[in-house]
Amino acid sequence: MNNKKWWDEKSNFFGSFYVEGDNSKEGHLAKEQFTLSQRTNKEVAGLTRLLKLKKNFSILDVPCGYGRHTIELAKRNFRVTGSDLNSFHLSIAKKEAREKNLKIKFHKEDMRGLNYQNEFNALINMFYSFGFFATDKENMLVLENFYEALKPGGKFLMHTDVNIPRILSGKYKEKETRNLSNGKKLQIIDKYNSKTQRIEGSWIITAKNKCKIKKTYSVRVYQKEEFIQMCLRAGFKKCRAYSNWNGDSYSKDGEEIIFVATK
Repeated sequence: MNNKKWWDEKSNFFGSFYVEGDNSKEGHLAKEQFTLSQRTNKEVAGLTRLLKLKKNFSILDVPCGYGRHTIELAKRNFRVTGSDLNSFHLSIAKKEAREKNLKIKFHKEDMRGLNYQNEFNALINMFYSFGFFATDKENMLVLENFYEALKPGGKFLMHTDVNIPRILSGKYKEKETRNLSNGKKLQIIDKYNSKTQRIEGSWIITAKNKCKIKKTYSVRVYQKEEFIQMCLRAGFKKCRAYSNWNGDSYSKDGEEIIFVATK
């Protein structure tokens, strides 16, 4: 698989295809099935707690996608900036912000080219959005950019639903089918490549007439200690891993990992 450009606008994984596939009736966790709105509220409440966000804090959401976390944070009176590379996603986020009369800054930019300096109290990287790029050097550059964007004492949160020990134990869902809110079906096929340490995956959306659209992706995934060491090399003073939004300590059996690093 050519993993270099699956995330760009030409590949069209992100855009209308992703927005459609993201809105399932079941959600992404085996133990808890939430609608998209319920998921967003739970995640924003959790990150608010884990980051100890205070009123009027400045937050960078990158990549912000179509803005579901950005919008919800702004509704809770935080000063939010959304950063993403996809024009379609940004157009949806900007439209919703205007309709809700929310003051949010949106910027079209590549995570590898961020140029913020000591600007934000918090930075969030949500829902399996780290490790997109072909090399560890590029992914490390992203982490260094995140560090530079934060004010001293600022906090960075990375959230993923890929936990390698869970994969190796055979508990990770390599294949699943979700029912989308528009009546279509989404099939997700994931395979972990232990040599490249990447998830090679596919999303297949099938309509009632059996017409299928398939898009592929490749994401570098990191062990808990490996990612913590990356954060420390980027300059963060400390980094801690959690297994859920309640703030429970990391578990090898957990479906999610949430890292919080402090500058």
